[in-house]
Amino acid sequence: MTIAPVAGAEVALRNVSVGYPGHRVFEELTLNIPGGVFTGIIGGNGSGKSTLLKTIAGLLKPSEGEILVGGASPEEARAYLGYMPQASNVDWRFPITVRELVAMGRYQFSWKQRLGRLIRTRDDQIAVDRALAMMDVQDLHDRQIHELSGGQRKRALIARALARQPRILLLDEPSAALDAVSDDQLFDVLCDLTDLGTSVIMTTHDLSTVLEHYAEVICVNASEGGIIAQGDPSLVLTEDVLRRTYGRELAIVSRGDVHGEPSADDDHHTLRLGDELQLHMEDHEHQEGHRHGSPRSP
Repeated sequence: MTIAPVAGAEVALRNVSVGYPGHRVFEELTLNIPGGVFTGIIGGNGSGKSTLLKTIAGLLKPSEGEILVGGASPEEARAYLGYMPQASNVDWRFPITVRELVAMGRYQFSWKQRLGRLIRTRDDQIAVDRALAMMDVQDLHDRQIHELSGGQRKRALIARALARQPRILLLDEPSAALDAVSDDQLFDVLCDLTDLGTSVIMTTHDLSTVLEHYAEVICVNASEGGIIAQGDPSLVLTEDVLRRTYGRELAIVSRGDVHGEPSADDDHHTLRLGDELQLHMEDHEHQEGHRHGSPRSP
């Protein structure tokens, strides 16, 4: 049975069960993601955020259920689907330049067809130049990717996704390792894209930007059944929803308009969600290290 497109939904999952060998992450997951808006996927470590994004991108095949991306299967949608993986999933030793990495975002053909395409079209060149400029890596275009810093790698990967000129853009933790200036630049670019009708779907750990930038938020915790809540962040992100989303990672420390700063000895990541709720996210590696007697890494 083929599912019918849902009005207003750019991505639709119906009764999807998906995971990895020996480990099912989601079971009978149903989800609709609206088109043309900025959607954030939030959740703790191991909650299924990246798995959900890979499933939408067609990189993970569900054992059950169906997926529509822009009204088509993920495989059929690849021509207008941009995807940025986490930087840790890329082999940065591969001997290519930044420009060559970004140009990979233009590949939309089979390997046989690609090998026969010795000269890229002018449209390809324009799209790559535009993507390099949008992420401010044009001055790095001839640099080998192994020479890039962590933040530069993220910007180059985002540029690769943008080079496709996608209708739907999937980003896995794009703001991690970015400095404040690059982070602001990224959100400016993404907001401009949504203004032009692009659907941006992005995983993040940074709750401090959720109310400011996202029109839609999806709270994910696979161990609690999958999708905890979805909707307007200002309405959805209640204390109960956040606790169910993050579980033991979350400690509510105060309510109301909080202006105090945490001490330097605080073992949490401090995040502000508007003026309504201040959150402390535990640094699990640090906490686990103390519990097991291992020294804190520099």
